[in-house]
Amino acid sequence: MKKAKELLDLPIIHITEGNQIGTIRDLIIDPNELSVEFFIVGQDDWQVSMKALHYKNVIGVGDYAVIIEGEQPFTELRDIPLLYKKGNLNGTQVVTTGGEFAGRIVDYYFNEENGQLESLLINSSNQELFFPIENVLSLGKEFIIINGSISEMNPNVEGNDEQGVTLKRREGPHNIKKEALRVMLSEIMKKDLSNPLSPKTEEE
Repeated sequence: MKKAKELLDLPIIHITEGNQIGTIRDLIIDPNELSVEFFIVGQDDWQVSMKALHYKNVIGVGDYAVIIEGEQPFTELRDIPLLYKKGNLNGTQVVTTGGEFAGRIVDYYFNEENGQLESLLINSSNQELFFPIENVLSLGKEFIIINGSISEMNPNVEGNDEQGVTLKRREGPHNIKKEALRVMLSEIMKKDLSNPLSPKTEEE
């Protein structure tokens, strides 16, 4: 799972030519498929500084670079109808089906293998909260409509990736909270078992 902002300014390298052919400037989302459809690419020596790269040409997304293939992988921005539907999600207001203002999108996560969105990162009252993409009803030009409430969102716990607490699976918010509690209990049990003075805990 990749965080969208982590891709900005990454070099794009062609697998056959072995050279850098641009850098990522932004992402374009398909609001119907809920996926990253294009990267907006910049290169200093282009007369038209920005072009688009379809995600189907991407074969690898890493921390250092994006690897692509294809003889003519780039498309003119004016030829992309999606550009006028939904560009980057960041800054978009989020509203629940109950008419509750949930906050604004500050980032989002997607599956680097196919571009499918995984979760939204929402700033709500100066707190960053996760929301699973399964509960998103629509990605509109002005608003994102979600089926849920702020109380169901999961706090941003990126620092605990190794514990599996973050949204690495396509699960609902309740299952994620249960998983977080399960991990915490597991860690407590491990500490107790490692201490010979601690009484043994019976497992269910």
